[in-house]
Amino acid sequence: MTFIGSARKWRPLRFEDLIGQEHIRRTLSNALATGRIASAYLFSGTRGVGKTTTARILAKALNCESADGPVAEPCDKCASCEEINRGAHPDVLEIDGATYTGVDNVRELREGLRYRPARGRYKTVIIDEVHMLSRGAFNALLKTLEEPPPHVVFIFATTEQQKVPDTILSRCQVFEFRRIAPGVIAEQLGRIVKEQKREVDEDALRLLARMGEGSMRDAQSLLDQVIAFSGDGALSAREVEEVLGVPSSEVYRNIVSAVAGRDARAALFELNGVFDAGHDLRLFCGNLLEFLRDLMVLQTAGEEGDLFNLGPGEMEERRSLAQKLSFHEAHQAYSFLQAAEFELRSSAHPRMTLELAVIRMCQLEVIADLGSLIERLESGGPPARSAPAVRQAGSAGSPPPAPQGAKRSASPEGESGAPGASPVVQAVQPQWIPEEVNQVWQEAVKSLRPSQRELLKGAGINLGTAGRIGIRLPAGNGNGHARDVLQQAIPVLQDFFGVNAPLSAEVVLEESAAEPPPPAPVDAAARKRREQKKDKEEAYIQEVIDLFNGQISAIRPFRTKSGPAYGDS
Repeated sequence: MTFIGSARKWRPLRFEDLIGQEHIRRTLSNALATGRIASAYLFSGTRGVGKTTTARILAKALNCESADGPVAEPCDKCASCEEINRGAHPDVLEIDGATYTGVDNVRELREGLRYRPARGRYKTVIIDEVHMLSRGAFNALLKTLEEPPPHVVFIFATTEQQKVPDTILSRCQVFEFRRIAPGVIAEQLGRIVKEQKREVDEDALRLLARMGEGSMRDAQSLLDQVIAFSGDGALSAREVEEVLGVPSSEVYRNIVSAVAGRDARAALFELNGVFDAGHDLRLFCGNLLEFLRDLMVLQTAGEEGDLFNLGPGEMEERRSLAQKLSFHEAHQAYSFLQAAEFELRSSAHPRMTLELAVIRMCQLEVIADLGSLIERLESGGPPARSAPAVRQAGSAGSPPPAPQGAKRSASPEGESGAPGASPVVQAVQPQWIPEEVNQVWQEAVKSLRPSQRELLKGAGINLGTAGRIGIRLPAGNGNGHARDVLQQAIPVLQDFFGVNAPLSAEVVLEESAAEPPPPAPVDAAARKRREQKKDKEEAYIQEVIDLFNGQISAIRPFRTKSGPAYGDS
């Protein structure tokens, strides 16, 4: 007996059998029931989602002999329905758009459409992959689509709707077929396996559904391949991974466990197995990103079933790892891996690119919540510990250093040597240490605009007074425009200290050491003219900076032989 693949054997024969396309099924059934039949339909969507199958069901509904007119649901038992199933109905033409591309082909088709149907109610023309038609063939179809004979219905199917001319789309009812959800595909695969009286693991069905990438036909073809491999035994996820040539789920679990434990050696060992097996690195990277995504969703949204496409065993793995890796660490690892996936597209050394990303993931630094830490310090409570603690190279097992601004002091019982006494962390006001404040100051300067950073390069910074940072411009840059630019930067600098350091600082713009002498007194009219001229020139300077995206390296007053440019004239 000839073997028939699952994709053909389980192809839907009625609208009620369509899977994952309920919006299309309902629209077509209602249109047929009310007699609102269009002259042309266009079915668009990715491969294996039911476009051609729906076209055949629609053709059966138009010509079903169970009623005097089109029916909302074909009976699939009459002679007309059976002939359409076999592809032998004289009034239903199925055409491959890839080979039916010429203008002469369309002209021949138009000649045949002038005659009434031989047996059915409608002549139904199904053109698969219609985007493959030539421009001339499309133009030859326009007149027929514009004023078609009343007994003709066109049904076009395409995977690339953007290649179909707008003049064709405007004459059709366009239906967008969606990718089928992995959970829906897994349920259908389970019914197929049950019909064949085979045993299968839920994890295996979920994996096949994911590998199908929204295509029911692809998933069914993969299922046939796995069944042939397993023989009469039960279908397991391990067999699916072996047949499809994808890395085992244990590889992803072990790598993420190594990242949580900061064990770069174990992670690279697992990665080396992926390289030796010859797996697609981009596919592996994408699956590992999905693994990290599951952890972050699990930590933030809980175990809502609709958010995961996982079997019971896979869900248990994610649940266990979500307790070892915090959300911030998983997000940071995701960022490293996502950058590596982008580099893999053009990298000449993909192995080293992925290895470097895994090493960076194993050197994650714990991202502490600075706001809660400061709040605990101010309230006198112990600072919250982050788990797991950061382990520096060569110091495994050593306790993390105490946070800045906290000191350890023993309780009276601890001083007397009482058993069980332990040091108590007491919160104190953070000390103003110029060396540490200078480090924060350098980071704060990097957050400024380029023009503001340039003005601060030659400035003197005074950190000697606690809670106060003085800025003294050099004598050459102490004019009004430079001071105005820096005045705008002061709130940014103060906010940076308030957010990124457990202390506050007041930034003050001090007078320059050698300020130029004040200009001679002038009358009010001359002062007004001078200020207007100064504002106009400063506006020109800012316009040039914005136009060329430039930077200010220094600002000096322009002087002529007779004196400063900002004179009384």
